[in-house]
Amino acid sequence: MSNQSSKSALILIEYVNDWLAPTGGINGQFQDREQFDKAVANSKIALAAARQRGMEVIHASLKFEPHFKVLGEGKYGLRKMMRDYGSFLGAQADFFPGFEPQDGEYVIRERTGGSSVFASTTLDSYLRNNRIFDIYLAGFALRQCVESSMRNAHDLGYHTNVIYDASAAFTREQQTAFLSEIAPFYANAITTQGFVAQA
Repeated sequence: MSNQSSKSALILIEYVNDWLAPTGGINGQFQDREQFDKAVANSKIALAAARQRGMEVIHASLKFEPHFKVLGEGKYGLRKMMRDYGSFLGAQADFFPGFEPQDGEYVIRERTGGSSVFASTTLDSYLRNNRIFDIYLAGFALRQCVESSMRNAHDLGYHTNVIYDASAAFTREQQTAFLSEIAPFYANAITTQGFVAQA
């Protein structure tokens, strides 16, 4: 499996206090708490498996300055919401305990408010320069940053997998719609157990 491991990467999206800490500004938006708790537990399992097999691990998040100048005016959508919520500032943007990057793991912080981890970042160049074409996405939230990253990755030509039970949508209905109506067009939706079994 070493050949496969050298050509694949686990990309963790938004494993920071804003999302995962009980005091996080966005954490309270998850209506399906069972799905959320399961996603966090499964993410720990997936991360441990990826590290054990020597797989590339990439951490993608955001960190803003207090005035959100990089977002511009942000009249609507996520650009407005992040400013309204005061998201990804200070300690809220720190990696949640248990998901801190280890030495040698690539970290992406330069996103300029795009929901895709490929938007305005070095991720595409990093993957191509290291000949990584099989990617596994997991994170928060499933119907926002994970889905946007999945669509973007598909259009860039990556073999894209989404570990959907290591990712959380805000509601059960959003997760169901993602699996039945969205993912089949852009990616291979797999479980954490399926990911671990590939080791």
